[in-house]
Amino acid sequence: MAVQFDLGSKHHECIEKTRKLVEEIGKNLPADGNPKEITKKYLAGTLGAMTSESEIYSDYLGMAVSMEELSKYNSLSAYILIEQIVFGEILKAYAGTKASDYLKKGETVSLLCMESGFSGIGSISTKASKVDGGWQLEGSKLVSNEQLYSEKYVVFAKDEEESIRLFLIPEENIKIEKMENALPSANIVFNEIKLSHTLKDEQCIAVINDNFERTLSIARMLIASVSNGIAYNALVKSIEAVKTSKNAQGEAISSSQSAQFTLADMYSELEAARMLTFYAADTIDNGK
Repeated sequence: MAVQFDLGSKHHECIEKTRKLVEEIGKNLPADGNPKEITKKYLAGTLGAMTSESEIYSDYLGMAVSMEELSKYNSLSAYILIEQIVFGEILKAYAGTKASDYLKKGETVSLLCMESGFSGIGSISTKASKVDGGWQLEGSKLVSNEQLYSEKYVVFAKDEEESIRLFLIPEENIKIEKMENALPSANIVFNEIKLSHTLKDEQCIAVINDNFERTLSIARMLIASVSNGIAYNALVKSIEAVKTSKNAQGEAISSSQSAQFTLADMYSELEAARMLTFYAADTIDNGK
């Protein structure tokens, strides 16, 4: 399948609005460079909002190009914003409500689904048992470094009937422990949350009663968008490096056909990834 997307004026405008917001926020960054506070500024600018609530984009293709553009400047905030969007999608699909019903304006939330041995939502081992007036949670979750900048956490757990329930827990009630070499083969270090919590009934905010595939498709599309922005930066840095680095003969590495071919391959692979991501976003927009 070969797909070429020529973005129209509507989606080029999404890119320009994102750049403008990045520029505005860049002029008024917090003194300590706190990622949470910076991300809140993007949320205030409706980047990271649902398509129906954003002033930057109105469809998923617009969302995709906006998140790609943001990740060229601030990939950490882009990753955090993905979770805000997915949280909103979950509430719309399974709770019949808006994220604002559970979060104060500008609050950040992370979704705690991953755990040791995780292979899909059906493999969740964290247990939710019904008790008088609430629920008892037992288990553990893996937390990425990007998720440490959250004020509330949504914990995925399986109840006695094998349904997946989502529980909203404030940051102050969560104890995070460092884990070393959680995924040594990928050189990724996660943090861990041990769960032994008694929660109120109202903290159960949704029940997932299907295979979750549409929500996962949106999440994957967004992660791909951010990855494309990061890859773009890598390509730009690579081009700068071969122009300024010299070989043993004092010649710029950029004069080497090997380097040129490698960069050309990088560019073609990146463009293919971007087109596939845009295709995925457009497919979601078309209800498929």
